[in-house]
Amino acid sequence: MLLIDDHAMFREGLTLALAQADPTLQIHSVASGAEALELLQTEPAITTVMMDYYLPDIGGAALLQRLRQLRPGVRILALSASEDQDDVRHALASGAHGFIHKSADSKTLFAALTSVMQGRGYLPPAYVSPDTDGSAVADDASLLSSLTPRQMEVLRLMCDGLRNAEIGAALGMGEKTVKAHVTAILSGLGVLNRTQATMAARRAGLLGKPR
Repeated sequence: MLLIDDHAMFREGLTLALAQADPTLQIHSVASGAEALELLQTEPAITTVMMDYYLPDIGGAALLQRLRQLRPGVRILALSASEDQDDVRHALASGAHGFIHKSADSKTLFAALTSVMQGRGYLPPAYVSPDTDGSAVADDASLLSSLTPRQMEVLRLMCDGLRNAEIGAALGMGEKTVKAHVTAILSGLGVLNRTQATMAARRAGLLGKPR
């Protein structure tokens, strides 16, 4: 299996715990999405991935999709310190087979990993499935891909906490033009405000970890 997490202490501790739980398990560990994709190309024996959902380079939906493209049959368990149920829904919609919070104890985490490895799934006990008509949750990465390059520049600065006037100064455009771009971004992502837009961008793995 492949473990992806940028926190060295957590990664090393989890590797030791998994090795103790199952001494036959061969564990590769890396600190970034880029390292994971590179390793997956040279290690054909990897069939399962446990990944931090928020990584500083490639994470979220973007990494899930690239892992599945590179290794279509791979089983993926997403990990996150966040307990936002939207993260669970978006991870599942983007290809994860299970999702577990980092607050879980090692026994629960190993049970979740085993379930995913055996072809089943795993969801946090507190997770509430949304009431929908059966349609899939919109994929954040796909929504972001519909934005223009200029809108992506504005979104990145929004994620840095800049206001419209500051964004305008940084990009050399008027505040009214920035406001028009922000409105188009919110509409394109199907969200109500800047905070939700930021979270959608981060879930897609394009803008690093939440602050």
